[in-house]
Amino acid sequence: MASRADPIRSVDRFLETELEARALALAFSLGLVDRLAGEGAVARSECLAMTGMPEATSGLFMQLLAGNDVIRAGDTVRLSPAFRAALAYRDLLEARLWFLNLVAPDIHGLFPELLRDVPEFMARAKVFDLFRYDRCMEVTPDNLAATARWVDYTTVLTRYEAPACLDRLDLDGSRRLMDVGGNSGEFARQACARFAGLDATVFDLPVVCALGRRHVAASASAGRVTFHDGDLRADALPAGHDVISFKSVLHDWPPEHAAAFLGKAATALEPGGRLIIFERVPLDLRGASPVYSMVADLVFLPFFRTPDFYVKHLAQLGFVGISVERVELDTPFCLVTARKP
Repeated sequence: MASRADPIRSVDRFLETELEARALALAFSLGLVDRLAGEGAVARSECLAMTGMPEATSGLFMQLLAGNDVIRAGDTVRLSPAFRAALAYRDLLEARLWFLNLVAPDIHGLFPELLRDVPEFMARAKVFDLFRYDRCMEVTPDNLAATARWVDYTTVLTRYEAPACLDRLDLDGSRRLMDVGGNSGEFARQACARFAGLDATVFDLPVVCALGRRHVAASASAGRVTFHDGDLRADALPAGHDVISFKSVLHDWPPEHAAAFLGKAATALEPGGRLIIFERVPLDLRGASPVYSMVADLVFLPFFRTPDFYVKHLAQLGFVGISVERVELDTPFCLVTARKP
């Protein structure tokens, strides 16, 4: 199972400092990474010319890339073996870079508010303009474009996080999975690909479901993943499922909402069915040095909960066989499973 974390670790080793990460993002945007990946080696003078920078700053730029082990530079420049390996996960690397550089200004400017006044932080942080659920109700070209920015990002994260969850589950014999807040259907798609007898429903807001239908359309599991438009705040969950999952959803909501959503799942789940929660838990920096890649999760730091919250509410709802497993990815996750009598 440990190998499942390798893509994330392979990528995050190049995101440890902000200056080096920003230099890497610039190298992508300039086409330098693509040229080096395609040609193998390029004269240093040509690389410097590609930057369009003065000599002093282009030299610093190349030093940042070399110091981060993105390149090996002499008279010619080539990608390092470790970075070439990380390019196998280019979608993850570029998604992480994009989001890190998006949220960093909020952390820089509002760090005191993040720690002591979460409502003020949320009101002023620009990152929360990205996650606008009010844009997810009516399917219009503008709403699709705006929502796709964060759906695409979370889809990439799920592509690499879902295996660590599914490795630890045995869904053989299960018939119908409902992934609540299932986004583009990536988690449901992977679950169906692993378990031959499983079909899946993704329950999410209408615009998200429209994007999800596009996402799964070309996959081998497309015929086994359906989408159910709804708003969990107001709507009941559809019945007929013997597995219900929440993957990186419940932390988005205050405790009273999260508890209510678990209650709706308990009502909808078939007797004997299983409930699955896969969520990040609070960061613990003891014995670890903070790195820039953590900024992507630091912005959500006030919302991560310990698994005790989920265990308590599941027990109150009458679930049995409740288990908790800690899963180490870029940050710690918990996998909570329970069965409805």
